[in-house]
Amino acid sequence: MVVSRSSHNMLVLLVTLVISLVAALNDQLRLPDFPVQYDGYQKQCGLPVRCAGYSKCPRVHAWSELERTAQVMASIEFEDNSAQARDKCHLIQEGEFDFEMFFTEALDSDGEIAVKNTRTTEIFLEELSYQGTCAVKNFLEGRCSVNQSLSLEQCKRRKFYKCNPNYPYRSYNGICNNLQHAEWGQPGSPLKSEMAPCYDDYIGKDRRSASGRALPENRELMAQVQGALNVNVGAEAPPPGLFNMFGVFFCEFINGDMLGRVMKRVRTATEGLRGCRADGRGVSRHKSALTEPLAISRADPNYGPQGVECLNFNPIESANDFCEVTYSRKRNTATSYLDLSHVYGDGKFDKHGKLQTGHCGASVKTAKLHVVALQFLIVGGLFSQLHNYCVDQVMTCGQDDLLENAVEKCRALTIGVYQRIIYEELLPILFGSSFYEQCNFNCEYDPTLESVVSSSYINGPGRFQHIWIPENLTYVANGRAYQKPLFEFFEEYENFVCSNALAGVLNDPIRTVGLSDSIMNVFYSKDGVRGHCLPCLDLERGRDAGTCPLLSYKHYMDKLNGIKSRKCYRYFEDLDDMFDPQLIAVLKAYYETPEDIDLLFSIFENQNPPGSQLPNLVAQSTCLEFKRLKCSDRFFYSWNPYLSNASREMIDVIDLKTLLALFGEIDQIPLVPFATHSQTVPASTLRKQLESRKNLFCSL
Repeated sequence: MVVSRSSHNMLVLLVTLVISLVAALNDQLRLPDFPVQYDGYQKQCGLPVRCAGYSKCPRVHAWSELERTAQVMASIEFEDNSAQARDKCHLIQEGEFDFEMFFTEALDSDGEIAVKNTRTTEIFLEELSYQGTCAVKNFLEGRCSVNQSLSLEQCKRRKFYKCNPNYPYRSYNGICNNLQHAEWGQPGSPLKSEMAPCYDDYIGKDRRSASGRALPENRELMAQVQGALNVNVGAEAPPPGLFNMFGVFFCEFINGDMLGRVMKRVRTATEGLRGCRADGRGVSRHKSALTEPLAISRADPNYGPQGVECLNFNPIESANDFCEVTYSRKRNTATSYLDLSHVYGDGKFDKHGKLQTGHCGASVKTAKLHVVALQFLIVGGLFSQLHNYCVDQVMTCGQDDLLENAVEKCRALTIGVYQRIIYEELLPILFGSSFYEQCNFNCEYDPTLESVVSSSYINGPGRFQHIWIPENLTYVANGRAYQKPLFEFFEEYENFVCSNALAGVLNDPIRTVGLSDSIMNVFYSKDGVRGHCLPCLDLERGRDAGTCPLLSYKHYMDKLNGIKSRKCYRYFEDLDDMFDPQLIAVLKAYYETPEDIDLLFSIFENQNPPGSQLPNLVAQSTCLEFKRLKCSDRFFYSWNPYLSNASREMIDVIDLKTLLALFGEIDQIPLVPFATHSQTVPASTLRKQLESRKNLFCSL
């Protein structure tokens, strides 16, 4: 068929328009490389805007000399910290409850350069800040005539990738999953944010209140929040059909896939750098310079009687590997795709193409993660066992298919099953049908949209599942249900039978009122007496990452979602459309003004979309986060061009209840696995249904 030039031009124009339309629809999902401070709420409400009208830039006569000086200082600092970490006095020791809680892996040569480059840029900016923070702000936001990165040779060590557009499988490290931007989504990339981080000096110092005073002490604030919220805790049994703890661990598993946290590192691996004395009675004289321990009041209702005045806290490493002149961003050591990277790792299989598995069928990669509970491993084990099951089925088909192809086809199937469960089983329950339809996940792949995780989301609204954790979890053994404290499932979890723990959490309801001691006082404990404070860690992670205040973020998200709210929260009492009176009283007692409140408090909002498990702001931001992760994934299961019809059919057939029937080792499977007291079906029935479709494995 001959196509005329005019028809060809019309076709090109049509394709261009379609691409432009898709890109326009996804504009709200984009996270900028060079963000700017968001002052929409301040301007709307007539509040002071820092640096408004300030136009000066830093003036330095010898830029190159300052760059070299910063580089030398960063190198000396790195060597000092690495030498310090070789002294066990500066490390958390085995026997301490938080041993391995803040572990760090060793750096290879590229990683060492990345850490030094990041610190070089920070020192360079810190030196400039002596001329005034507003000048630095202009510098960071591109209002000064300077290069976008430092000129040091070490800062130019970028890798360039040549991608094969016909290779049918996603990479293990995310590279080349986007053919136009090969480096997008790879481990080690920085988290990004909708707006510039709200550091006090715009570089890295914790945000302060509008008056310039320090924000409330972390632990003291959260202890008061627990006391206020727990006033409403009643003895009434939760209604059937409530979201269950299996769903909470599934959410945690997803977070572990999209986010790999890495504490500030030195050259060698450590089990955690020390900030506090081993007995918790104050800051250690061997405190590492890379730690920022949390102060505990002697009047603390839990830690005070124990004499504990200090909790270890190690900040997340920043990522500025190429010395870019931009705001500080935290490093993500996972791929940003929903690709089971914490199951598959770098793609090592045994000679039969299978993942090596351990307790609960979890892969070696999953089992090596630190600070994970038994129930987390159970979720991971479902998918590693599915991969191995698939390889067995494919290799018995008698075809001359290469083992590598069988492995990759089974990996694509397993990731497809995982993605379908997230978008078609989990999110509809979290959102409720009305908000799920409003969120509208019916997008197309957009190669101009970067797959990246939002720092604001992951350090604020994305922590929502933590406040759902109860005091105890159910463990079923010999037909009886036992209540066991959360910390026991972290400590020596190999002593537990996985199917017994699974049977328990499937009917364990989430906690909907108050905060449990299991997360507030004895998180990751060894003995149930002394432990950490999970909400305190969440709050400090947010402050360390420079997350902006709650009301600024809310205003931004409302504007993004077309919600025309003109409300100004001038008094704490104005927060009654978001929080219960008891919580408002605590916020009023500890914060100077409503605009100072930390973003983490979005998870305590008491208004939900109809039928949703999530508060309004959490639901809005979760919607955008998962739309971005879907629309930016070239290999997402619903449009992956390399999936066969058989693969697509199997992805639809193997839902979560089928996974549980195959690998959960329980007799009765809930029809709605994320809800308590769901109707059940015999596991044998579901296995028989799959048996009738096993021939599809030979056509993957």
